[in-house]
Amino acid sequence: MTSTATHTKKRHLWFLLLGIPVVLGAALCGLRAHAQDAGMGMFGGSPEQHKAFMEKRLDRMLDNVKATDSQRTAIKAIFERTFTELQPIHQSHQQLHEDMVKALTATTIDRTAIEKLRTQATALIEQGSQVVSKALADAAEVLTPAQRSTLAKFIEEHHGRHHHF
Repeated sequence: MTSTATHTKKRHLWFLLLGIPVVLGAALCGLRAHAQDAGMGMFGGSPEQHKAFMEKRLDRMLDNVKATDSQRTAIKAIFERTFTELQPIHQSHQQLHEDMVKALTATTIDRTAIEKLRTQATALIEQGSQVVSKALADAAEVLTPAQRSTLAKFIEEHHGRHHHF
């Protein structure tokens, strides 16, 4: 395989791995908004509305790859499980955020406390990343290689729409 072909194949795999995180990441935003009791911020609506919106996006993705009923059921179960697993992580993250604001607005700045909060936040990010990575692998195993390829092409074609620098 040529260097270019290898690079293209890796790029397609990379975009495939980004597809499901888009859906799961949006679920994370809903959880974060719920943890903050702030609704969905710029998206408007409640966490439940945001989750419903993400479920519609997931349905479109599954339509795009022509998923079978059993694949849809399995991937939706993965979505639900992941959403549930991420809730306590987001609640902890919200508390750390509040603690960081307090630490940075205190009369005296405690650099040791701030560093400890940063370390805790990094650990939560790692924990969430592990949950999402597991969900991605689980969902990828449900799809056929051809479906994963279709998804990767779709993501590659649409990736630039929202990522202008």
